Amino acid sequence: AAVSTNEAGEFRINISSAADSLIFSHVEFETRAVAIRNRSTVNISLQPKDMGLDAVVVVGYGTQKRRDVTGAIGSVKGEAIKNMPVTDVAAALQGRVAGVEVVKASGEPGAPTQITIRGVASLSQPAPLYIVDGVRQDGNNINMADVASFDVLKDASAASIYGAAAAGGVIIVTTKKGTGGKPTVNFNARYGTTTPRMMDLLRRDDFIRLRKLINDPVYGPQNQTDTLPDTDWAGALFDKGTEENYSLSISGSSPNTNYFVSGLYNNQKGVFRKNSSEMYGFRVNTDIKVSDNIKIGEQLYVWQRNTVPPTGVSINPPFRTIPTMGIYGNTPENPWAKSPPGFAGPNLVAQIETAHRQFTQANFQGNAFAEIKLPLYLTFKTTLGYTYYNEELNYYQEAYNAGPVSVNATNLAKNNASTRTIFTNYVLSFDHTFGEHSVNALAGYEQITGITNGAQIGATSVGGTSYAYLLTSDSRINLANGGYDDNALIKSMFGRVSYDYGKKYFASFSIRRDGNFQKFGPNNRYGVFPSGSVGWRISDEPFMKSLLPQANLVKLRGSYGVLGNSNIPSYVFLSTFDLVSAQNFAPGVVPVLNYTQQNIPNPNIKWESMYEKNIGLDVEFMNGKLYGSIDWYDKTTKDMLYNLPIPTSAGMPVSIFITNIGSVRNRGFELAAGYRSNIGELSYNIGITGAFNKNKVLNLDNINNNPILAGDNNYGSASFGIWTGQQLASTKAGAPFGQFWGFKVIGMYQSDDDWKNYPQQEGKQGKKGDLIFADMDDNKKINEKDRTVIGNPYPDVVYGITLNLGYKGFDLQALFNGVAGVDIFNGVAPYAMSPFADGNTTSKVFGASMLEGDYLTSQPRIGEKTPTGFILDPNRNYTWANSYFVENGSYLKLKQLQIGYNLPGKLLQKVKMKNARVYVMGYNLLTFTKYNGIDPELGGAVTTRGIDVPYKYPSARIYSLGLDITF
Repeated sequence: AAVSTNEAGEFRINISSAADSLIFSHVEFETRAVAIRNRSTVNISLQPKDMGLDAVVVVGYGTQKRRDVTGAIGSVKGEAIKNMPVTDVAAALQGRVAGVEVVKASGEPGAPTQITIRGVASLSQPAPLYIVDGVRQDGNNINMADVASFDVLKDASAASIYGAAAAGGVIIVTTKKGTGGKPTVNFNARYGTTTPRMMDLLRRDDFIRLRKLINDPVYGPQNQTDTLPDTDWAGALFDKGTEENYSLSISGSSPNTNYFVSGLYNNQKGVFRKNSSEMYGFRVNTDIKVSDNIKIGEQLYVWQRNTVPPTGVSINPPFRTIPTMGIYGNTPENPWAKSPPGFAGPNLVAQIETAHRQFTQANFQGNAFAEIKLPLYLTFKTTLGYTYYNEELNYYQEAYNAGPVSVNATNLAKNNASTRTIFTNYVLSFDHTFGEHSVNALAGYEQITGITNGAQIGATSVGGTSYAYLLTSDSRINLANGGYDDNALIKSMFGRVSYDYGKKYFASFSIRRDGNFQKFGPNNRYGVFPSGSVGWRISDEPFMKSLLPQANLVKLRGSYGVLGNSNIPSYVFLSTFDLVSAQNFAPGVVPVLNYTQQNIPNPNIKWESMYEKNIGLDVEFMNGKLYGSIDWYDKTTKDMLYNLPIPTSAGMPVSIFITNIGSVRNRGFELAAGYRSNIGELSYNIGITGAFNKNKVLNLDNINNNPILAGDNNYGSASFGIWTGQQLASTKAGAPFGQFWGFKVIGMYQSDDDWKNYPQQEGKQGKKGDLIFADMDDNKKINEKDRTVIGNPYPDVVYGITLNLGYKGFDLQALFNGVAGVDIFNGVAPYAMSPFADGNTTSKVFGASMLEGDYLTSQPRIGEKTPTGFILDPNRNYTWANSYFVENGSYLKLKQLQIGYNLPGKLLQKVKMKNARVYVMGYNLLTFTKYNGIDPELGGAVTTRGIDVPYKYPSARIYSLGLDITF
């Protein structure tokens, strides 16, 4: 029987006394059975569903029902991510879409998230294209409570309608619209605490014990040490933070108008000292039906983020100083403690407290559209969009005295940058069914015009703390300034034709022609990107209905398409120059301004192209209870865009030369599956996603015999580096991007005489506890030519698991994500296992071989005692990049766990609410891994991925309490 609820959510239904259960169903919610057991009152809550085969999927410039899609598209409903403590689209998608790898490597508030769809496909890997309500926009700083759905276009046939911008995939974000007649008010509040993951560093007594073991004369018996400070630098720099989020929305409709208005306030206090990020957002979406044939509307979103950036942020700073150094001085004239004898490191608290930074971002995104229905089944739609983005960094550094590392003169700086983008779009579409034949076609023109400019001004030895001071001070201040301008123009034409016969046989063809006037010269300005796809709904064939009577859908699909990439700086096809400060060319000559060449021009630079094949199978059984899809893809990128290094011996003034070079291939499988049902009053939905990908560089053209080496100085600054000057990753033909490059360890010397059995480094002799390096070129000596591949930073498998449970008024949501078959170069380990330079370390150092006795451990020795002192790392166990530091980086994370309770209907009626839910949530809760570092979730650049570094902002656990109410 069909029944409706009143405003309080109550309903009444007459049933037979013999009935023992009621089945509740709704087109937008999961069906649920509830036992009656002679009860006269039943409280019931339904979980939203994705509407199975009839769910609408947003594709380029249109929509389709999921049952009709012939491309590879993954979808996530907004309700699934509504309460996640994130404001960027990529983080919200982690673990939810097959083939989409998301890495949230930094715990810094507001930090970007790295996302890759179907593997890294270029040396200049582009980010995905984000389309928000039909317009290109940024995927960051979004109110997740505003989102109705995400649709990820993964293969070339689905994405090629966006042409040159789609090589990294396309993510379409659809925000909510007003529905339901009377106004509905929703308020969502969440407050939580964040806890950092840190290493335990040595405190004073253990630190002194270590320094005595390595014969440090500063801590010899002649010096009193028990009165020295005992500073917990990690505790001084890191502490618990907070995360709070408040969202309010009002939505509704009248016969001719739909509206949705929302506001957001998000505030995050980072776990690092003096670091925070505060965000405000406001959205207005309206649709107005002017007549039966005319509809107009707009989408407006404004946000601002105010960030206090961290100063010297990382897990590295606590390593950079020692526990026997205090924080504060003893007098007002000396507020900061100075470095003790024998230590030349910084007072980290002084560095942070005397540096004042404020980073402000503001963004206006608005678009308006008009849609007109025309005769002959035609529809014309035009959209005008405008985006203005501005960012400003203000910086003031006080002078302070903390010993060897001090600031003697004040500094003041201001950086400003802004971008204005105008988007225009005109689309004519046709949609009609002729008997068993359905045709949908569209043709359009699009233009994007952008202007970006920026300016910087700064000074040293200033007496004021504001930018205004720079404008009013006298000319004796040492000023430095600069600026830039960049204009963009993209013109595009596109079209698509989709056909189906009897909703059983499908075909689609699309093409786009893009012209990029800022990236490529006149000869290569335009690129053409076609694609085609076909589908066959086998389940509708008579023979299949008898073979698989439980099958609601069995659909086979295949596609082929071409995408483009232009992820390079502007105007590299021209010679560009920088204006630099005035120079004196001779004594007594008036200084003159100078220009320096920025790049070596390449007038032949052209589009990078990606060619992709895809075969997929979609299935659904048992009226939607069991569902899934599997895809195989093969995509090859040709003419990769790359900044080819120019040797200094060539005599060129610059080393920037961007060209097309080589090709790379990614092949893989994707699986997405789920099962949803109920057991009595318990409803459940389990979903899994998995993707297997193999990356291979096919060729590097004229540098095939010379691998691209990268990763130089990735482990520290010039004053506190371990592998400084070494390049730690190799990219070469026939192998994946960015393999780890170093010395292969084949064992450990078991005695001081073992060195006679192995090749040695020049001028060195391995001893008991040292690592044995492989002689890869078999020339009986160990040198740079013995470096080889020692690991692969790209995972074989990326997967996710979702679990949703509902019982009476309670619900539980869990999200797991993980990777398998991946290596990590643990660049933090040497800092944690050895007393390098004059910094601190961890208790792991006491596990080193030969340190406190004549015995071996699994850890190589850190040095050698001599009559005059201690030689740190004579065999380069820690200062040569080697396979000892390559670890298994596979992991499984409990990313999110949320438990909620929906208040019963009677109570809601009393307080005149439609819905009320309280919940507790944990984020980044558990990690299962064999990796010995702090967090195995690592990203990185294309050729330097998977290198764990000591200057990374640590990730944090979040524990939150929330309230979600609707009036």
